[in-house]
Formats: sequence, C-alpha cells, structure tokens
Amino acid sequence: MPDIYDRAKATATRMLAPRSKGGKGLELVLRREIIGEYDPDAPPAPSELIVNGSGFREEYDNKYIDGTLIVRGDVKLLVSPVQLTGEDMPTPQSNDKITFDGTVYTVIAVAPWNFAGLAVGFELQVRK
Repeated sequence: MPDIYDRAKATATRMLAPRSKGGKGLELVLRREIIGEYDPDAPPAPSELIVNGSGFREEYDNKYIDGTLIVRGDVKLLVSPVQLTGEDMPTPQSNDKITFDGTVYTVIAVAPWNFAGLAVGFELQVRK
C-alpha cells in the first residue's frame, strides 16, 4: 500500500498538471542562474538551470497585501512537485525567474509543502 505522503504527492501532481494533461494548471519554465566556482585567473562563467514544470496562479486577497512582505501585484504560484518529464522538481529559490502564462516573474518567497521529508508541492510568492 502506498504511503499517505506518496498519495498526497500524486494528488498534487495530478491537480497541478497542465490542462492539456487533464489538470488545472498551466506549463511554466523555471530559470536559475548558477555561478561557477571562483577562479582568480578567469571570471566565473554563469550557467543556467532550466526546468519545465506546471502550476496554478492565485491572486492574494486584499487583506494579505500589507505593502511590506506582500505588495500589490504579487501573486501566489502553486507549483507541482514533478517536472513535465516526470522527474522531481528542484526546490525553487529566491530570485529564480519563472515564466508562467507569458509573464516573467521573480520568486520572492518559497514555502515548500514538505511532509516527512517528501516534497509534495511548492507555494511561491512571485513578483513581476
């Protein structure tokens, strides 16, 4: 019998899948710039991690917009724990860029849904 957390991950994956695959989400692209190790003889050549996933956008209620932590225009993205390829999604980080529904957002805050060490999904605060 599958573990309850595995079932929770499967449910989140199914619900946040792109609409073309029967879910309620849309496709997204997560981009992270990775700086190489320091070498005094050569400047570090940045590389980019690109991950294709899916998620769902939700607007913040006005009662949560305080002008400091959450500002007007911020949105919440619920991100699937699985990439479109079926591999686990890496945990998003602050300053990652996400292209969702034609708009590029910057990740401000990340709240992973971790249960017993298993990533079941991610709740992101993102800003244009």
